[in-house]
Amino acid sequence: MSPRLLLRLHRIGLIAMAYFGIFYVLVNSAAFPVIAGRTRAAQEAFGHSVTVLGAQFSWLLPLPVRPDTAAGYLQWRGYGFFAIIFAAWGLFSACGAVRRDEERGLVESWLSSGVSRLRLLVSRGLFFAALSAEIVALAGAAGWLGCLIAGTPADVAGLVGESAALWGLTLACFGIGLLISQLAAEFRAAAATGSALLVLMFLLDSIGRSSVHRAPFTDTSVFFLFNQSNPVAPGGRFDLTATILLFVIGATATVAASVAFVRRDVGAGLIRTRGRHTPELHEVSSNPVLRTPIVRGLWIRRIGALAWTAGMSVTAASVVLLVNITAMFFASTPSLSPYLRGLPGNVHTVLFALIWLSFAQALVAIFAITYVSRWSADDSSGVLEMQLAQPVPRWGALAERAAELTATLTVMCFVAMAVILALAPAEDIPVDVGRLLTATALLVPFALTFAAVGALLAGWRPRAAVVVLSTITVISYLVFELGPLFKWPSWADDLSVFQLYGTPLITPVFVGGLIAMLAIVVVGFGSAGVALARRDVAA
Repeated sequence: MSPRLLLRLHRIGLIAMAYFGIFYVLVNSAAFPVIAGRTRAAQEAFGHSVTVLGAQFSWLLPLPVRPDTAAGYLQWRGYGFFAIIFAAWGLFSACGAVRRDEERGLVESWLSSGVSRLRLLVSRGLFFAALSAEIVALAGAAGWLGCLIAGTPADVAGLVGESAALWGLTLACFGIGLLISQLAAEFRAAAATGSALLVLMFLLDSIGRSSVHRAPFTDTSVFFLFNQSNPVAPGGRFDLTATILLFVIGATATVAASVAFVRRDVGAGLIRTRGRHTPELHEVSSNPVLRTPIVRGLWIRRIGALAWTAGMSVTAASVVLLVNITAMFFASTPSLSPYLRGLPGNVHTVLFALIWLSFAQALVAIFAITYVSRWSADDSSGVLEMQLAQPVPRWGALAERAAELTATLTVMCFVAMAVILALAPAEDIPVDVGRLLTATALLVPFALTFAAVGALLAGWRPRAAVVVLSTITVISYLVFELGPLFKWPSWADDLSVFQLYGTPLITPVFVGGLIAMLAIVVVGFGSAGVALARRDVAA
C-alpha cells in the first residue's frame, strides 16, 4: 500500500491532532508567566493553588508535580489531558482502519490485488505508529518552545521520556482498537465497545488515584502505566518498565488482531451472533417517516443525535458540579482575572457562563464539522447522486441538510439547558432563566455559521471541506481564548466567530455579532447552493 494512500486515509485525524497537540502545549507552557505571574513569589503562590485544585480533580488528572514552574504546569495540564485525547485517537483510528475501510469496500479491493491480510494489517499499524510518533514529537517540540518562551526551559530528556510514554499509550490503544474491530461486525459496534473499555480503564486508574489505599486491579489500566511517568516536571521521573509494557500491550494486541483477521470473513466479526432468518424483501419500506423530508434524515441518524445530546447534557452537568470548586481557585489566584474578561457579577456566575458557553460552543462547532464531513462523504459515496435521482432539486437537498442540522442542534442545546436548570439550584448557582434561554437559542445560529461555511466548501471542493473548516475553527477558537489573556486589540478579538456570539448569559445580546452570524449563514448556504448547482456530483 502506498504511503500517499495511507496518508489520505488518516488525513483528518492527522490534521486535527497536529493542530491540537502543537497549539495546546504551546499555549499552556508559553502563557505560564501571564497566568502565574512573573515573580517567583507569585509563581509559588500559584503553584500552591494548583496543588490544592489538583487534589480536587485527582479523579480526572494525576496530582500536579511542581506546578509553580512552566514545565510542571505543562506536565499536569498538558500531558495529563493528552492521555485522554491520544488514547481516543488511537482507538478510533484503529476502528476506522478496519471497519470503516471494510464498509467502504476498500479491504476487498486491496485483498483482490494480491495484498495478504497479514501485510495489510501490519502496514496499517506501522504507518499509524510512524504517524503518531511524528505528532507526539511535534507536540514535545512545541512544549519545549513554549517553556523557552516562558523563560524556564524544560529538560529535553524529560520531554523525550514523556513523549515516549505518550506514544506507547497511543499505540496500546490502537492495538486494542484493532483487536476489538476484529470481534465486532461493524464500525459503530467496535467504536462503542472500545470506548466503553477505555472509559472502564480510565475509571480504574481514577479510582486508584482518588483512593487512599490503591486496589491491585486498578494497576491493570493503560492509563495507570502512562501516569507512572512524569519526567517533564522538575523532580519527576520516567518509568521505563511501564512505558515498555505499553508498547508490549500494543504489539500483543496487534498480533492477536492479525490472527483474528486471517481467521474471519471480510465484512463479518470473529464473534458471530445467530440472528433470526427473515425472508429477503425487495419492496420499498412502509415506514412513512422515510418518505418525509427532513424527518427521514433525523430518523436515520437518530442514534448519533441521541449520543451527541447525551454527551452535551453530561458536559452541562459536569460544568454545574465543578463551578464552585473552580470559583474557589479563581478567588485565591488573582492572576487569573484576565480569564474572567472583566465581566460583571460574582465569580460563580461569571465562571459558569464562561465555562459552559466555551464547552457548548466547542461542542456545537465540532458537531457542525461532523455534518459537513458527512455532506462531503455523501458527494463521493453516491448518496447525494441517489438523492438527486428521486428526483430532488439540488437546492432542495441543501435545504433539507440545513433544516436537519438545525433541528438536531435545537434538541441538543435545549436538553442541555434543561439539565442546567435542574442541577443549578442544588449547587447554589444563580441562573437567569431568560438569559439562559437566549444564550441557548443563540447557539443554533452560531453552529450554523460554521455549517454554512462548510456547506460552501462541500459544494465547491468536497475533499478539502473538512480540513479547511477545521483550520478556520481552530484559529477562531485560539483567537477567542488567547486575546484577553495576551491583551490583544479588540479588532483582533472580533475576527473570531466565538467572539461574535458574545456572553449572553451575563451581558446583553451582541446584536452586531448576531447580524454577522446570520449574514454568514445566509450568504454561506446561498453560495453553497450556487456552487452545488454548477458542479457535477463527485467531481
